[in-house]
Amino acid sequence: MNLRIFYQTDVPKHLRRTGLFQTACAAALKKFAQEKAEVNIIFVDEKEILRVNKTYLGHHYVTDVISFNHPRPPFDIGMPWAFGDVYVCYPVARKNARTFGHTFLQEMMMYAVHGCLHLSGMDDHAPSDRAEMDRQAEKIIQKTLQK
Repeated sequence: MNLRIFYQTDVPKHLRRTGLFQTACAAALKKFAQEKAEVNIIFVDEKEILRVNKTYLGHHYVTDVISFNHPRPPFDIGMPWAFGDVYVCYPVARKNARTFGHTFLQEMMMYAVHGCLHLSGMDDHAPSDRAEMDRQAEKIIQKTLQK
């Protein structure tokens, strides 16, 4: 598993905790850990998340996180394949951290892990599924932060 973290917005240096994001996201993607797959976590601003949301999902609003699964190639290409992309809106994480009583880092991790749980096959359409995703994400984040 090749996890790449990109900061395409003004995330302060003290929050650019690439190793923590990689560890937490790898835990969320654990069933794919042995795959030759690539996952990109991209921190963006509100303008970019709105563009992605409009262009690819037809939604005309800013959101916190968007994840895209990419299909496995029908043959072994001999190198990592782009399994998925997770777009995290840093300004939304910053605003929501206050609302949910998290640090900015915890909220950023929540969105990155949430997106990776989607890539792993979890869904959050039903309230019970959303609650389970939130429980799993919190568990992963707490374990990662305790290391």
